[in-house]
Amino acid sequence: MKQVCVLMMLLIWMVAPVSAQDRPIVLSSVMPLHLLVAEIGGDAIDSQLLIPATLSPHDFQLKPSDAQRMHDATAVIWVGPGLEPGLRKLLKKLDQAQALYPVMEVGEDPHVWLDGALVQQIAHKIARVLSSNMPARSAFFHANAARFGAEFRAFDKQLAQRFKQSTALPYLLLHDGFSRFESHYQLPKGEVVMSSDEQMPGARHIVELRKRLQAGEFACVFREPQYSESLLEALTAGLEVPVIEVDPLGYDLNTADGFLSLYRQLGEAFLSCFKS
Repeated sequence: MKQVCVLMMLLIWMVAPVSAQDRPIVLSSVMPLHLLVAEIGGDAIDSQLLIPATLSPHDFQLKPSDAQRMHDATAVIWVGPGLEPGLRKLLKKLDQAQALYPVMEVGEDPHVWLDGALVQQIAHKIARVLSSNMPARSAFFHANAARFGAEFRAFDKQLAQRFKQSTALPYLLLHDGFSRFESHYQLPKGEVVMSSDEQMPGARHIVELRKRLQAGEFACVFREPQYSESLLEALTAGLEVPVIEVDPLGYDLNTADGFLSLYRQLGEAFLSCFKS
């Protein structure tokens, strides 16, 4: 009888909801990872975001409060120094920090979540990281990763079909952060305004692009909320050219929206340009 009571208590403990205060904190560097971690960790974790999605992770500078949050977290998940170079020094010293792609080739696009072929791989990497920190919930995490993978494959197939049925047109991007998305969906590579995230275009280049915009060479200009409006204004002021928001980070998404919402927004942005 005593053994039965102990077993019942264990079962109650396993299925009882865990309060947010008691859940292990998993800190993700950028919003897309945060959305994936929340999908896979479910109610077993407290998924939190480090870098606000209104900021570019390429030049994010840590504050003391950010460093404290990372020290306090059960796990810190980031893409790697190719995307978030400002995190490298501190995270190398944290045992609980896990870079999903610690080494990248020179010039390789670090926006790995925009490659539909890698999304499921990233989900399973996250499941393994969570499992290593919470072994008792490993089956739960891997089941969530498998469920998410099935949902993403179905959506990915639908979006690819919509792109095939559209007529792709030339477009202008502020920075070269969409090469993986373009390659995965076989889109023409957009022309990029900034040669790098650190180097703003010169006045001569702006004038040249304005002439090409005026001549109708581009169907649209994509704006990104992480970059200054002044650059966009310099490019498009006084010109009748569609300006469409495309956001690789999902700055206006909430955790409950889920990762697929990010891809829905991206897909609709590109498709609306092709329809312009």
